[in-house]
Amino acid sequence: MRPLIPLLALLLPLGAGARQIDSLPFIRPPYLQAGDTVGIVAPAGKLPEKVDTAQIRHRFEEWGLHVRFGTCLNPDKKAYFAAPDSVRAAELQGMIDDPAVKAVIACRGGYGSVRLLPHLRLEALREHPKWIVGFSDITTLHLALRRLGIESIHGPMPGGFRFREDEEDSSESLREALFGEIRRIEVDPHPRNCYGEARGRLAGGNLTVICAANGTPEALRCDTPTILFIEEIGEFAYRIDRMMQSLERCGVLCNLQAVIVGHFTKTLGCDRFGVEEPESILESYLRPLGIPVVFGFPAGHDEPNLALYLGREITVCVDQTGARIDFEP
Repeated sequence: MRPLIPLLALLLPLGAGARQIDSLPFIRPPYLQAGDTVGIVAPAGKLPEKVDTAQIRHRFEEWGLHVRFGTCLNPDKKAYFAAPDSVRAAELQGMIDDPAVKAVIACRGGYGSVRLLPHLRLEALREHPKWIVGFSDITTLHLALRRLGIESIHGPMPGGFRFREDEEDSSESLREALFGEIRRIEVDPHPRNCYGEARGRLAGGNLTVICAANGTPEALRCDTPTILFIEEIGEFAYRIDRMMQSLERCGVLCNLQAVIVGHFTKTLGCDRFGVEEPESILESYLRPLGIPVVFGFPAGHDEPNLALYLGREITVCVDQTGARIDFEP
């Protein structure tokens, strides 16, 4: 019989129970194969009317996959969430528990994934692992999965797929991640890069969501070698500084092996805060750490948005020629 995770350990948010969970060996879900089924859900905000589910289905079928859409498509124009919390959670849990579904993909983010956590049994994924995919607000789920020792995919969501030939679209990166084809990502040089080489387990996602988890069971802890990825959209410069203060004061930054900085898009109030761009704020915190830092990584709320395996051991190498991210096979 396979050993079961003690229920008490899964319920304790901090202390010995949390350490026991964090020390579990990481599980890698099986990569997809042609003929597999993916479930597409809306764990947070409702889908915009412009989202074309027919084209989304066609894209996945081109990859040889079947699609099962969730039913949380709230028609109420005044509603924010795709459905009530209990309904969204039940739909997500149903996709997790269904053995026919090999990956569960958030159609969009928004806000609301954190409201589902009390209703979810994510520990089921340790017995029957499958990929959970998304970014932005879905960072909440990635953090919860990290605590349970389960790899996940930070990557493009179908609600943001672009279908016109003249539009840049990163959905191919998602396909590569789902089928296990991503081994290395190379990035051009950036003037703010900090040179060096490091190895650790990749964690992170949206900076706001990471900081919002501080003090909760999903808080990012770096007791083992960790490489942090961060991205952001639409935040004021002073708030970015405040979030970096939070990571510094709670001890996250000082325990990192390397940092990968993705898109920081549509940042507000830089002039008032006395900076030209948000990267200068980040650099002021990251360069003194004396660890490798990659700026300009193509992931986040802009194109290209390359998929990343969170929870995976990676090696980061930064030098004059640029940066290389190698994922453990």
